[in-house]
Amino acid sequence: MKKLLIAVLALAPMLGLAGYALAQPRPQVPNKPGVPLARDLQAKMPKPQAVFDWAYPMAPPNTGPRPDPDETFTAEGADPSLKFTRRQISDGFGPPDWFPKDHAPMPRIVSNGREPHVRACTLCHLTSGIGHAESAPVSGLPIKYFIRQIVAFRDGDRVNIRAPNMIELAHDMTDKEMRDAANYYARIPRAQWKSVRVVETSRAPANSIFPSGKRMFEKGAKTIPVDPMTIYEVAENYQVELRNPRVGFAAYVPSGSLAKGRVVSLGNKGALRSCASCHGNDLRGREDVPRLAGRSPSYLVRQLADMKYGHRKGKALGDMKDIAPKLSDADIVNVAAYLSSRNP
Repeated sequence: MKKLLIAVLALAPMLGLAGYALAQPRPQVPNKPGVPLARDLQAKMPKPQAVFDWAYPMAPPNTGPRPDPDETFTAEGADPSLKFTRRQISDGFGPPDWFPKDHAPMPRIVSNGREPHVRACTLCHLTSGIGHAESAPVSGLPIKYFIRQIVAFRDGDRVNIRAPNMIELAHDMTDKEMRDAANYYARIPRAQWKSVRVVETSRAPANSIFPSGKRMFEKGAKTIPVDPMTIYEVAENYQVELRNPRVGFAAYVPSGSLAKGRVVSLGNKGALRSCASCHGNDLRGREDVPRLAGRSPSYLVRQLADMKYGHRKGKALGDMKDIAPKLSDADIVNVAAYLSSRNP
């Protein structure tokens, strides 16, 4: 186990560009005219409000030595004979499938994508759809809603510093590819949706953003304060760097945030419609409205903040266009903490 942990720690520095980097050049496929490239879009994206900067994790500069791209790894719990190299683990057009028996057959757009613009869905959202704190949980989303969001990225209605890769692929995905991906993730069983363990506390274990864009625990017993406007969503262990879909996150939310967030979700004492009025009494979604229960709090904060400050807009926003501007920044943190704590 010690050797495995050391090996996985060594993996972290090479998984750059917030989890989207390709370890080695692939055979060149010509870019399609009219498709914007993520690297060109990045500088054009609106920056988040400073108070929510923590919810939009970006890879810090990589100044360490380059690890061996051909070193192999095995995920905990996977078939020991199943091994992938660093190069394969970060391959945008063929990331690892550690547990092929855990899921239904994947459409090729999900497992491999299509070069050069449409990276595999599993690169960031994983085979399980639980995603990571810096991406999005997409398991169990209604098909119509899922497709509307891809179209929203394409049409410029969803923009933030985490969005360029989605914008690029949305410009090149076919209608069939959208439907195939939506159908696959919509059918993932509810038992596999949970990925976040919520801890209400005044202090959290020391943590920091790694080159992959993921927040990781730091070694030692040091703790840091959890202020009322911050949530630390930290990977449970370094297996997330291997894209192990059985590893989730611990979310350290501010003391008192769950009770305050419940008030907001119930309508904020009459100031808003309740979350349940659209997302269902169990907050698990209904018809073409997405679930809120058990989703990443970082993701929920990003979406509510983007809605409030105009970075997520258009028809796909629905009734939230009137609700989000009425939320205070504190409301956003508290309701995200509460919703994430509910069973998906």
